[in-house]
Amino acid sequence: MSCQFSHRSPRSARGMSMVELMVALTIGGFLMWGAITVYSRSRTTYQVSEQISRLQENARYAMSVIEPDLRLANYWGLMNDPTLVTGAATPVQTVSPLSGTTTSCGTNFALNLSELVRGDNNAFTLGPARTAACNPFNNADVAVAGNNQPGADTLTIRRVSTQPSPATNTRLQLYVTRWGGSSQVFNSGVAPGALGPNAEIHDVIVDTYYISQDSVGQPVGIRIPALRCKTLVNGPGWQDQEVISGVEDLQVQFGVDLGRDGNNDGVPDDIDGNGIPDSYTGVASQWVNPNAVPATGLVVAARFWLLVRSTTAEQGFIDGNTYQYGDRLTANGVTALLNGAGVGKAYQPNDNFRRLLVTRTVQLRNTMSIGP
Repeated sequence: MSCQFSHRSPRSARGMSMVELMVALTIGGFLMWGAITVYSRSRTTYQVSEQISRLQENARYAMSVIEPDLRLANYWGLMNDPTLVTGAATPVQTVSPLSGTTTSCGTNFALNLSELVRGDNNAFTLGPARTAACNPFNNADVAVAGNNQPGADTLTIRRVSTQPSPATNTRLQLYVTRWGGSSQVFNSGVAPGALGPNAEIHDVIVDTYYISQDSVGQPVGIRIPALRCKTLVNGPGWQDQEVISGVEDLQVQFGVDLGRDGNNDGVPDDIDGNGIPDSYTGVASQWVNPNAVPATGLVVAARFWLLVRSTTAEQGFIDGNTYQYGDRLTANGVTALLNGAGVGKAYQPNDNFRRLLVTRTVQLRNTMSIGP
């Protein structure tokens, strides 16, 4: 038996030619480039969508905190006229009528119940004679007295808790009666009168919203602005807490009812001549900045704007938008900084952070019963 071997021809045994190899590498390179491009663009799209979603989420949360609080402004439980409350006081009364009441945020700042809402325009002032104990929040690496966002407004809301509370020592509370005549603020933990269907105790709530240049826990030198709130607590004292980081600016305007004008002479009716309109319509006659509310006007609505900023810069993105809102107007010029020099000017940041501007207008329903 003979063994037979098969032999391949030289042509069938040879490998890829240089031209074939180059063509294969070129095609493979194009496919790889396409895959990388698709991946890169998908990743960029995802990151942009994530940034926008986070901005929207932060804006919704900030709105959900401020709006219901604002809607309850001037809520006093069983009655609706804070001028009837014994122990309430204005900043003009330099001495607090209530022993032990905190004055760190300003003279009678917690007791000024007749000022249901207030604001500081482009500043952080609060009440007169405010002390360092009521300064804005700042991280330990900031060697300044206060760290509020220059040019941002503040918004202060006064009311009581929606549910009755037990008498609590050192807590500023309101003993409120159905007809108001015996209503009184106290902080002794002892109710000034009997409780029942016609008398309750509610905690006095004073919330001041403002913008800090710092968020909690940031590394040295890193500045992420935040919406914060100073809240009246037991003591009585003030607790400063962060609502959410990434809020860069707060602007506020109030809708003011100037009173009825029955004879259409352009002057609110004042038949008894006491300098106060005889009645109000419940409709805003004009919108003003917080420091421009007329003495005889009644605040019946509030509008606020929040400028929400991403917490991280985005490479390849430039925010060249011009933000015009509140009293930040292009008619006054354009600024690239939210600071004292930029007060009243529209904002054009020209940086790598994404932003979202949101606004809300709130009717202050509890003011409808104020006035003759």
